[in-house]
Amino acid sequence: MNLFEQNLSLISSSNPALAAAIRESGGKAITIVEARNGMPTAMESGRWIHSAYDPQREAHTWTDTQKSAWQAGEVAVVLGIGLLYHLEALCRVLPPEAKIAVVVPDVRVLHDACAARSFEDWTGRVEWVWGSPDEMAAQLVRSGAPLRFMSYTPAARLHADAHSAIETAVRAQVAARASGRLHVAVVGPIYGGSLPIAHYTVTALEALGHRVSWIDHSPHHSSYASIGQLKEPRHSLTIQSKFAELLSMHTLARLAEDPPDLVLALAQAPLTLPFLEQVRRKKFITAMWFVENYRHLTYWQQMAGGYDYWFVIQTGACLDALRHAGAKHVTYLPMAADLSAHRPVTLSPDEQREFGADVSFVGAGYANRRALFPQLLSNDWTFKIWGNEWDGATDLADTIQRQGARIDTETCVKVFNASKINLNLHSCIGDGLDPQADFVNPRTFELAACGAFQLVDQRSLLPALFATNEMAVFQSPDDLGKQIPTWLQDSGARATLAAAARQRVKAEHTYVHRMKELLNQVGMSQPDRIGALLRGDRQADRLAARSEATPELVPLLRSFPSTQRVELKDVAMRIRSRGPSATLSRDELLLLMLDEYRAETRDLV
Repeated sequence: MNLFEQNLSLISSSNPALAAAIRESGGKAITIVEARNGMPTAMESGRWIHSAYDPQREAHTWTDTQKSAWQAGEVAVVLGIGLLYHLEALCRVLPPEAKIAVVVPDVRVLHDACAARSFEDWTGRVEWVWGSPDEMAAQLVRSGAPLRFMSYTPAARLHADAHSAIETAVRAQVAARASGRLHVAVVGPIYGGSLPIAHYTVTALEALGHRVSWIDHSPHHSSYASIGQLKEPRHSLTIQSKFAELLSMHTLARLAEDPPDLVLALAQAPLTLPFLEQVRRKKFITAMWFVENYRHLTYWQQMAGGYDYWFVIQTGACLDALRHAGAKHVTYLPMAADLSAHRPVTLSPDEQREFGADVSFVGAGYANRRALFPQLLSNDWTFKIWGNEWDGATDLADTIQRQGARIDTETCVKVFNASKINLNLHSCIGDGLDPQADFVNPRTFELAACGAFQLVDQRSLLPALFATNEMAVFQSPDDLGKQIPTWLQDSGARATLAAAARQRVKAEHTYVHRMKELLNQVGMSQPDRIGALLRGDRQADRLAARSEATPELVPLLRSFPSTQRVELKDVAMRIRSRGPSATLSRDELLLLMLDEYRAETRDLV
C-alpha cells in the first residue's frame, strides 16, 4: 500500500464519505516541494504554505501559541489545511480529552497532503468537517460545546471566503439554538427508499440549528427480513406486525427519556396506530412526511388520523384522499437533494470507463422499465443499467451492471457524473409511462444537484419545480427514442441544461428548504408551541417583558441569560434550587404545581 492509500485508509476509518471525495477530487490544489531539511513542504501561487526550511519546527511554534489560548471543554476548530504539520503538532500537545475539528473547504488540498507525507495515528483524534457552510456549521455546533477557532494563516488564506461563511453560519446557528431552537425526534424506517431521505432530513434540521434525536430502526433490518423468510406467509405477517409493535415501544421509550418538541416520521416508519394514539394523549406533536406514491402504498388509509400533520409529494386527489381518511392538516412537500451527497465529482480514467456510458439508468427493475428499455438497445450508443430487482430480464442482461447488485449513493453519484444521458423513468404499474404522472421522484433532484444531464418522463408537477430550459422531458417511448441521438450529438446543450438545473436545486430544492417549509407549516398551526419557539418568543428577555402584569415573575425570568430559551421546567428547577426552606410566593407555588402536572401528563413510561 502506497503513502496516499495509507493516509486515505486512516481518514476512511472515521469518515469514509470524505475519503471517497478525496480520492475523486484528483488534488493538485497546492504545489509540493522539498524544504531545506529534506521534508515535503507546500506552496500556492508562489507563496509558502509551510516553512521552506523546517515545516515541523514552524508547526510547533504555531501550536505553542494555540495551546496557551485553548481552555478545557472547548472544541479546537482548525482553519487551514496545507500538509497538516500544524494539525499533527496540535494533536500531540492538547490533552487526550480535547476535541479537535478540521474544516475542509476543498478536498483537493487533502488529496495533495495525503500523497505528500505520512499522517500516522494522530488522525484518529480528528473530526473532519466538510460540506456546505451551513452543514459544516451544524457539525461544529452540534455538541453545544464552546468553539475555539485556530487559524493557520498561511494555509487558511486560500479559503478565506469559505471560512468567513462558516463562521457566519456558526453565529447564526448558535443564536438559533439560544432562541428558536427546536428538539425534533426523527423516526426512520427499517429499510427502503425513505431511509436515506431520513438521513438527509436529520442533516438539514441540524443545519438549521435544531437539536435532532435520530431514532434509527435500520439496524433491525436483518431480523425483520429473516422473519419474512418463513415458509408460511401468514406467520411472517403476524410476527412482523408484532416486531413493528416492539419498535414502536422502543420509540416510545426514547421519547420519554428525552421529550421532543416535534416527532417527525418518514414513510414506512414502524409506528403503529396505538402508539400514535398514546403519543397524542401525552401531547406530543407528530408529523409524517409520506415520501411515497399514495396509490401504491395505501397504509395511510388506516394511519391518516394518527398524525397531527401529513406532508405528501402529490397534490389534488392525494390531498383530498388523506383529508377524507381523517388527516387534519395535509400539505404538499416535494422531494429534494442533499448537496453534500449529490454533487459534481471528478472521476479517474478507470472510473470513467466503469461508470460511463452514452445512456445510463439507475433504479429497480419495475415492469414498465423492463418493457420500455429493450426498445432503447442500439448499436449507435452504449447503454448501462445499474440497480437491483432485474432478475429475469434476459433481453437486458448485457446492459445490467454488477449482476444487478444494489449500489450505494456514492456509486450512484459516479454513474450520474459519468453518463452523457441519465434516463429518469418514474416507476408505475403497466408497460409504459405513468398514466397518473404527478409526483416527482428524488432522482430528479439528485441528478440535477450532481450537474448531470437527464431525460425525464413528463410529470404534471415538474413545471412548477424546473423551467423548460432546466430539464429535458420526453412524452412517450417513441419520443424518448428520438431524443436520445439528438442529445448525444449536442454536448453543449446538455451541459447548459444540467448547469441550470443544478442552480435551481441549490436555490430552491434542498432538504434545508424542505425542512424550513415543514417547520413553518407546523409553527403556523401551533402558535403556542412550535411557533413560539421558531419566533424566539420563549427567550428569557421576551418572557420577562411580557410579565409586567405579573411583576413577581420578572426577577425570576431576568435571572436567565437574555437569549436563552426558557421552558416551564427551567423556571421550576430555578425555584426548587432555593431549597425546601425557602419562602415561595403564590405565583411560584402555582408554577411548581403546573410543572408537576406537566411531568405527569408527559410521563410515557
